[in-house]
Amino acid sequence: MKAFKNISKIISTIISYSCLIILIIIGLIFTVYIVDVKIQQSKGGIPKPLFGAYVIISGSMEPNIHVYDVIVSKRTDTTELKEGDVITFYSNDSRFYGVTVTHRIVEVIDAEKGIFRTRGDANNVEDDALTIGENIIGKVVMRIPQLGRLQFFLASKGGWLIVVLIPCLAIISYDIVKIAKLTSKKASTKKQLKTNSNKTKNK
Repeated sequence: MKAFKNISKIISTIISYSCLIILIIIGLIFTVYIVDVKIQQSKGGIPKPLFGAYVIISGSMEPNIHVYDVIVSKRTDTTELKEGDVITFYSNDSRFYGVTVTHRIVEVIDAEKGIFRTRGDANNVEDDALTIGENIIGKVVMRIPQLGRLQFFLASKGGWLIVVLIPCLAIISYDIVKIAKLTSKKASTKKQLKTNSNKTKNK
């Protein structure tokens, strides 16, 4: 029983510190993001994150990037981009205007102005509209297979319940039980002291 209590205490401590660390990291990332956006706005540019993560929802980049993969794009100067690079950008196509797209550069038309021709690896033809520099979010530097499934799961009611609510309830329940045990122990100690005091008086 004592071993179980020790294990429960260790698990509770780990969870508490993990939550605190995660909150601190999120806070730091958010702060860096805000500062970065403010700097870009002061320069008159369209705010783009230094790093951005995006879930792939179409098969246009198969077999190299699959649906539900998460790609990480890094903000990159257009002069550094070359043919073969995979980039994330806002589509300039009238049919999908403003939609975030991740495709491969198949032709560099004007690197200085950031004009490129792109195509999905699974597509037989190039994208109808050229990609322009101001619409380019960044160059893909990392792919995390199927992580997007987790995002969709967390976005669902069931996922939120399992991942957020249940652990919180477990921690609260553990704290309630711990407080109840401490209260019971104090009451027992007080009763024992009173009994010992009465015995001393009777002597």
